[in-house]
Amino acid sequence: MKNFIKKLLLFLLLFFLVDKLFYWKVKTLPYREFDKRLERIMEGKMNKDILIFGSSRAQHNLYSDAMQDSLKMSTFNLGYRGCNINFQLFILKSVLKYNKKPKIIVLTVDDFREFLPEKTLQFRYDKLYPLVKYQEITKELICHKEISPFAVGLYCARMNWEQLLEPKSITKYDNWTKAGTIILDFTADDFDKKYKKTKEYDVEKELPDRLSAFKEFQNICKKEHIRLFVLVPPNYQIQNNVFIKRVNDLLVDKNTVFYSKIHPSFIDANYFSDASHLNKKGAILYTDEIIYLLKNQLNTNEIGPLF
Repeated sequence: MKNFIKKLLLFLLLFFLVDKLFYWKVKTLPYREFDKRLERIMEGKMNKDILIFGSSRAQHNLYSDAMQDSLKMSTFNLGYRGCNINFQLFILKSVLKYNKKPKIIVLTVDDFREFLPEKTLQFRYDKLYPLVKYQEITKELICHKEISPFAVGLYCARMNWEQLLEPKSITKYDNWTKAGTIILDFTADDFDKKYKKTKEYDVEKELPDRLSAFKEFQNICKKEHIRLFVLVPPNYQIQNNVFIKRVNDLLVDKNTVFYSKIHPSFIDANYFSDASHLNKKGAILYTDEIIYLLKNQLNTNEIGPLF
């Protein structure tokens, strides 16, 4: 019996020492990620007056640097390519937990995919894995069943095989401005410049968890007295009016500003990088619209004509 206990204690000691090696590896993981925005949030370094949330429509279409200069309010873009509203809700909660709350939040929604099953809009677990040194990140991954519950106490359980590979190379989508925007100054090779009708919108296909996350996002802003602006950025296609009405019906606070107007210029392919994203010229034009909207709201609390 004593011999068994000795072997067990030796095994546990060796296991502890090996896990400590993983601890040092976990500590170095943030260096693998080019995008430092979530790390800044976790470190309490995202204290801005205006924060922009959304998917790539926010990331590329809203020029946060121009907003900051024009409005004289510190601004940062927290849009993530390919992320869904559930991920945006996680980012919002993290911002509020570790940082000073913003005065204004601008949230973009994707016409018409925001609440539907859509493989291009996911919870961006890849942005969390490099930051598993933070207990809150680890708990979030456990909550989504991405890693084992043992990861709370064991560093080896926080690792996956991708974290042992060489870091990914930097791409043209990893070129952030000082205020967090990525401007697309190129035209995609597969951009079909034929202006198309949008697909029919089927409310029955909406995912309950997406609707719930959208509602919770709004309720948090309302509770924290954060002014919320919900935008539907332009696509290179005819706007889906059924979706626009649906978003408007889902607003929970009468003080939320909902903006879905489409500037006449946005039927011109020369303002787009691809069918879903504006290029630099288009982003500047759209951002000017939103700056006007924000100024109008902040000064008069009414929306004036934009064009």
